[in-house]
Amino acid sequence: MLDLSQPFLVPGESLVCFGDSLTAADPGYVSKLQELLPANRIVNAGRGGDKTPWALTRFQTDVLDRKPDALSILLGANDAAIGRGRWADEPMVSPEAYRCNLIWMIYLARQSGIRKVSIATPLGSFEGDTLLEHGDILAQYCLAARQAANEARVRIVPLDVMFRTEWAKHPGHTGLLLTRDGTHPTQEGYAMIAETILKAWRIPNENNA
Repeated sequence: MLDLSQPFLVPGESLVCFGDSLTAADPGYVSKLQELLPANRIVNAGRGGDKTPWALTRFQTDVLDRKPDALSILLGANDAAIGRGRWADEPMVSPEAYRCNLIWMIYLARQSGIRKVSIATPLGSFEGDTLLEHGDILAQYCLAARQAANEARVRIVPLDVMFRTEWAKHPGHTGLLLTRDGTHPTQEGYAMIAETILKAWRIPNENNA
């Protein structure tokens, strides 16, 4: 049974943050986590444009070979977007394929001795013109991420709930709120991601104490 009562990380442990451009951003949520968790070594293993099938091809070198104590995964925006609209020339990654790829990452991590894994859902929705182009497609991938976490018994970081809760605070707002281009968060958005991660990991954020 998954024990959510204890902190995900303890001082001295190392963490790899694995993801796409939302993870690779510097400054971004990874640098914010390092600032808030100075007693931990946090490695940014983000790569712009990554989708889960492509991410699996670098999982050995960028995650397993580093032998971290813990792993955080944030992928899904590109999985949802490719094969549609302006990216219609790329193969589509279905929500089910995305879920299975996340399960494989967790399996490989555990086979290599990494016992602490968390999965973050994608943000709840695209914004602005990207939302107009794709519609509410991200919702299916948020659900798939939750299914993967439930199936593998790992922690879920509810970025979808964080995103939709923040939007609910701004009735009548249109366009961009938490992202600068419809997909990539603003610095305020990255700070909110880091705060949501810490809450899901049961680690107090002393800046907000």
